[in-house]
Amino acid sequence: MFRLVKPIQSLSFGPNLNQTIKFSSRPSLKLGYNPKVCIVGSGPAALYTAQYLLKNLNSNNLSIDVFEKLPVPFGLVRYGVAPDHQDVKNVINSFTETLKNKQVNFFGNVSIGTDLKIGELLGAYNSVVLAYGSMGDNYLNIPGEKEFSNVISARDIVSLYNGLPNSENLKIDLNGPEAVIIGAGNVAIDVARMLVSPIDKLAQTDISSFALDLFKSQNKIEHVSIVARRGVLNAAFTLKELRELTKLDSVECRLDAENFSHIDLENLLSKLARPRRRITEFLYNLSQQSQSSGPKKVIELKFLKTPLEILGNDHKQVSGVKFKNNKYKFDLNSLDQDLDSDEKLSSIPIVEDSEKQVEVMSCGLLVKSIGYKNVSIDSEIPFDKKSGVVPNDKGKVIGKEGLYCTGWIKRGPRGVIVDTTSDAYETAQKLYADLVSTGVDKPGAEKIAEILKKRNVRFVDKEGWDRIDQAEIKRGKEIGKPREKLQSIDEMLKVALEK
Repeated sequence: MFRLVKPIQSLSFGPNLNQTIKFSSRPSLKLGYNPKVCIVGSGPAALYTAQYLLKNLNSNNLSIDVFEKLPVPFGLVRYGVAPDHQDVKNVINSFTETLKNKQVNFFGNVSIGTDLKIGELLGAYNSVVLAYGSMGDNYLNIPGEKEFSNVISARDIVSLYNGLPNSENLKIDLNGPEAVIIGAGNVAIDVARMLVSPIDKLAQTDISSFALDLFKSQNKIEHVSIVARRGVLNAAFTLKELRELTKLDSVECRLDAENFSHIDLENLLSKLARPRRRITEFLYNLSQQSQSSGPKKVIELKFLKTPLEILGNDHKQVSGVKFKNNKYKFDLNSLDQDLDSDEKLSSIPIVEDSEKQVEVMSCGLLVKSIGYKNVSIDSEIPFDKKSGVVPNDKGKVIGKEGLYCTGWIKRGPRGVIVDTTSDAYETAQKLYADLVSTGVDKPGAEKIAEILKKRNVRFVDKEGWDRIDQAEIKRGKEIGKPREKLQSIDEMLKVALEK
């Protein structure tokens, strides 16, 4: 685990994650009771935890109930991965197989903290696993952030093009011609790519029809600046995402050569770990490319700039951002230690470059891509507001017997899918040890379903989700897309609950 909390705003999936994780299995167990586990959330952290338990507990008596606030499962895989990354979304195939397991139940359209309390879940299950991820945004906390329109979080734009229910209500103006994205993680790269991608390419993805129509009718953005507070050595995006950006048709990716003007590149590269070295080499080569004069859209990477103030026009719409320039506090060429980890690179202080003037970037759209924030969904859940996580010991919640956590609510909203799988492994091991040591029979799904019906909560089971899934695939096929998502919760419930 990293000691430095650094928000990374994306899920990155390896090439083989369209298959179920291959956890080592154990012999079938004969327990003296029927263990019942509840998982709150249905994204990667939740379903990898379920996969581990099914594989390792290996008891026909085990049952796992997965609860999701929306009527549909899969969390950020469904609503966070960019529509043009269908290969990444293939991980849903393995999650679908997990949900189809006869020992797994699905309760969609159930909000924990509102429809059900954590105390009720703890009373009905032997163990409850929190895996609901991050639901808040970080703020810049600078003048103008809440004063002008078209200052939008990356989460809202991602939700828009992925068809999250109610995202069509987002007020956004894409008439351009300039956009600024503050933050340089994979989500920033995704948003920039979506803003300049050809419409005919997007039309073949599962982008929401609302977003596609909006892009067709309104998107006139020609220039996107991706701006980072730290330097080129601290870029939070991955090489794969960056390389993809440079290969877009009719789009030029730029980086000012000044970013490397005071760096002995050969000496510096020798001190970097291979992944960081490859990204730095790629950025250097990008900075050496000559700019074309043809009619191309432009994505420009800018480093060492801190936003000071958001500017607006007389119509109360954003018109620009004021930045101060930064620099590394130390001469990078004079550092004699290896910089073989992102932790070490992040520890190099960034200070204001007083020799450079404040800079103003014009824009008609400002996107904040500066990370997510965890929130507590129930007052009964121990929650550290300062660190933004549920206090835990390797996934076992401290001070609340029977409660566990995994994913971003466990470690904070940072990291890639490898961190998610390792979290699931660690938490499930703790849970496994507790389940096999002792336990008593609990009512589980039977009691919870009874409570929900009494409260008139229309919950979606596995069969209901399957009806939604098939309807979306059918609608997508009719218009040449992999799926056409239902974007209204009412419409989802109508399809799911029809008899």
